[in-house]
Amino acid sequence: MRFTSIRTLVTCAAVGVLLAGGGQWLLTRLGEQAIVPPPSWSATLVIIGGAIVTLAWPVRRSVRSATTVALDPLYATRVVLLAKASALAGFALVGAALGLGLFFLTRPVVADDALWWVGAALIGALVLGVGGIIAERWCAYPPGGEDPPGPLLEGERT
Repeated sequence: MRFTSIRTLVTCAAVGVLLAGGGQWLLTRLGEQAIVPPPSWSATLVIIGGAIVTLAWPVRRSVRSATTVALDPLYATRVVLLAKASALAGFALVGAALGLGLFFLTRPVVADDALWWVGAALIGALVLGVGGIIAERWCAYPPGGEDPPGPLLEGERT
């Protein structure tokens, strides 16, 4: 398994900056109201980031333990895929929050409330992205290429 690279995460953030900042600029040019992230956005992202780390904990315990407990390989695969997706989405949303923040900071009149909610969205997106990266790292076998010692899974033979 390959970990999500820093280059990919930075690319996702850059795309988020361009889409959110450009979209905000286009909306205001068309006479529409600027979008301000709702308070529920940051809270939801923090909850999802915590849930991903919680889901990855049994996989980490199984991989790192000398007395490995049986773990469903499909569960571990689903968790690592969810972790990768969360890391990518989290950093894309980090970029989107940065794009919104840059948009509001370049206005002649700065809306303080909008900046607070953009800052909260940035923190929530960081929690989601970093939680995804941590969960992804927890789901990997230790270096060396050998399976960790422990009981055989259902259906395995020596």
